[in-house]
Amino acid sequence: MSDIRIRLYQYPHSPFCIPVELMLRHAGIGYEVVNLNICEPSPVVMLTKGQCYQVPVIEDLLSQEVIWDQGAEGLEVARHIDEIGRTNLFPKENTGLQEILTRYIEDECEDAGFRVGDAYYEGWIKTDLERGLFRRHKERKFGAGCLEQWKRDVESLAQKFHKKIAPFEAILEKSPFLLGDKPTYADYALYGVIGNFLYSGQTSLLTEEVYLSAWYAKLKAGEIPKPLDSIQAASREQFSKQSQHYGKDHILANVSDVEAALKPLNLHSGRKALDVATGGGHTALYMAGLGLDVTASDITEAMLERAKELAKDRGLTIAFRQHPAESLPYPDASFDLVTCRVAPHHFSDPRKFVSEAGRVLKMYGHLMVIDPVMLDDHPEAGAWLNEIEKWRDPSHIQIYRPHDWKQWCEQAGLRVIECNIQTLKMPDIDWYLEVANTPEANRKKIKEMVARASTNIREVYRIGQEDGKIVWYWPRMTLVAGKM
Repeated sequence: MSDIRIRLYQYPHSPFCIPVELMLRHAGIGYEVVNLNICEPSPVVMLTKGQCYQVPVIEDLLSQEVIWDQGAEGLEVARHIDEIGRTNLFPKENTGLQEILTRYIEDECEDAGFRVGDAYYEGWIKTDLERGLFRRHKERKFGAGCLEQWKRDVESLAQKFHKKIAPFEAILEKSPFLLGDKPTYADYALYGVIGNFLYSGQTSLLTEEVYLSAWYAKLKAGEIPKPLDSIQAASREQFSKQSQHYGKDHILANVSDVEAALKPLNLHSGRKALDVATGGGHTALYMAGLGLDVTASDITEAMLERAKELAKDRGLTIAFRQHPAESLPYPDASFDLVTCRVAPHHFSDPRKFVSEAGRVLKMYGHLMVIDPVMLDDHPEAGAWLNEIEKWRDPSHIQIYRPHDWKQWCEQAGLRVIECNIQTLKMPDIDWYLEVANTPEANRKKIKEMVARASTNIREVYRIGQEDGKIVWYWPRMTLVAGKM
């Protein structure tokens, strides 16, 4: 039995046919295409028993229906595909907005774009007969010499088209698709209009149309993200709306991850702990609050001063030392616990840090590391995140795999007791860049990379859109190893 259900009758250059074939492909519906000769609609006239001469027309070989656009809305073809493909191209919550967008796309944008494509008609229409029929069709509608006029004015017509589609560049900077995380009919309508504009091969999107270009490429390739999974849905409230706008330390001030990692170790008051690359000092402060004898170290004097102020405010006693993580100026077997949280991706040699931690730990002491990681089985996504981080923060050096950390521990004589991966939500790309004081030029580069991210990368990091903001989820490792 054939798996072909839909037969599509079309002109391949048509802005109204281009999206129909894409919708069929994305919906996974078996189909075949009948490309009509230019301006020769006889097959659809006969198929519709004289009721229609325009394309697209589809023939449903299962239900034996023939469907074409008619009536005021004129979306019968798209709605039929949506119904059998269950693609939800017409979500009820976006009905009014989608209607406005679609009308603008199919009237204003299409009107500006098709003239540019038609100006180059001699290049993409292959026979004299079809060129003659095409000229007759256009001049009956737009007047004698219209094709020559459009060819003379092609540059200004192209400028007009780019001006018409400019609002979509702004929309797509904040959202992967026009109305959210998944394409709706409006996306396919715009895709068809741009596809028609590009059909001649003589035109292109502008260099500054970054998000439109990325969106067009992803739709063309069928790179449509899967629905948010249960892990992402469960962590939507990880950040309150209020906390999203706080400064650099608000994530690390929440030490619930440290508490969860250290609780099984049953650390007693008076045990000696070293917090390496303490930053704002939050991990050190938590351990001092447990009654541990804490030394907090960092390579940056300014960070140590900040941590000292917090310790003083809370009435906690902590020793502060300035030194790099890769060279710990302490005797062997000095500490019961060494911690390092959300810092190793800045280290020049994290392997050396683990080796040094193993050296300064007492027998039966523990190392705890919390840091973002590359997933072992997703090297492409890991490389992408490392590049993003380097553009965001010049001090970033490298995010590593859990496999690397386990290997370094083994080489340092440490046995890994726990190594688990959680997801940490980045609640807003602008917030994410603001907390690192990322330069404006680098911010633009990062947003371009997010816009052009492959489906695999988008799914690994759950890149999505919430309330007009781009969000994603970092994989973060908690590792605990013991010196046995």
